[in-house]
Amino acid sequence: MKDKIGIGIIGTGFMGMLHARAFAQCPDAHISAVSDPVLTEPPDIPGLSKPVDFYTDHRQLLKRHDVDAVVIATPENLHRDIVVDAASAGKHIFLEKPIATTIEDADAIISETSGQKIKLMMGHILRFDTRYAQIKAAVDENTIGKPLVCYARRNAPVQEARRLGGRVEVEEYISVHDIDQAFWYFSDKAVKVSAEIVEGPVMKELGVHDFIWITIRFKKGGLAVIETGWGLSEGMVKWTRPASWGGFGDVCLELIGEKGSLYLDYRPMGITAVDDEGWKFPDTLHWPLLHGEIVGDILEEDRYFLKVLRDEREIISTGEDGKNALEVVLAAQRSYREGKQISL
Repeated sequence: MKDKIGIGIIGTGFMGMLHARAFAQCPDAHISAVSDPVLTEPPDIPGLSKPVDFYTDHRQLLKRHDVDAVVIATPENLHRDIVVDAASAGKHIFLEKPIATTIEDADAIISETSGQKIKLMMGHILRFDTRYAQIKAAVDENTIGKPLVCYARRNAPVQEARRLGGRVEVEEYISVHDIDQAFWYFSDKAVKVSAEIVEGPVMKELGVHDFIWITIRFKKGGLAVIETGWGLSEGMVKWTRPASWGGFGDVCLELIGEKGSLYLDYRPMGITAVDDEGWKFPDTLHWPLLHGEIVGDILEEDRYFLKVLRDEREIISTGEDGKNALEVVLAAQRSYREGKQISL
């Protein structure tokens, strides 16, 4: 691998630009080009001395010899075709979650990358969060014995649903984080899924349900309960600009084992503010700014991807991991629509 790995960014929305900013700070990488069908001019990526080349068609970006790997951060229903194009062009792939919207597309993504010398790493960011990773380490070290029950809550402000404009349900966009964590901790196959939803103001405004509770039964007996919503009111968590003082949400996780328990609580993330707009809880973990540079989980995730490309690390968030989470999401949707438990 060359001294600097060339990165192409496909999709310049919120997550795509976070990754672009993170890679721009990595001395062993450079942003070669970006692509987005709605671009009219090069995006401003902090950390770069000059604008990067940009394309409205990702296939033009994939033709470049200075692109070694791509970040795909487009809407999930577009993932399959772009992954196929990228793999055919010989580019390694970092794919933002969720892997796809159908099992057929997920299988195609996995098949297309596993049959070639293409490295596919899923963007499950919590696997690169120190606190979640310490829980995994404790499980692996048998600190709490066999995990029995996992409860995870991730409730986001209503502004997050508005940013997405009702494009996806909350389980597709947010629950998938904690579903993946449950698989990571239990290291087991899910066999049964059930789910209940609550419809309220978010449904009336955007046409997607406000909250969902998902129950997952694992083959070896483990049980996970995932609570997710984006119905926190503006009065509870205020999102503002600048981004460093935006709101995060209500996040916690408990893992109970045969010999002990582990607890994670992000309410708030160590710092709180209040002004005439209300309470504010800034993100201090996932992608905060430190002296003008992005730090936190996303930077660690992208650094890890570069190590994977240099054969210094093994992929710990695979396409199969992405498919496992998607299977539970789709089963949960069947469950609340049909009013019954779904067997996998």
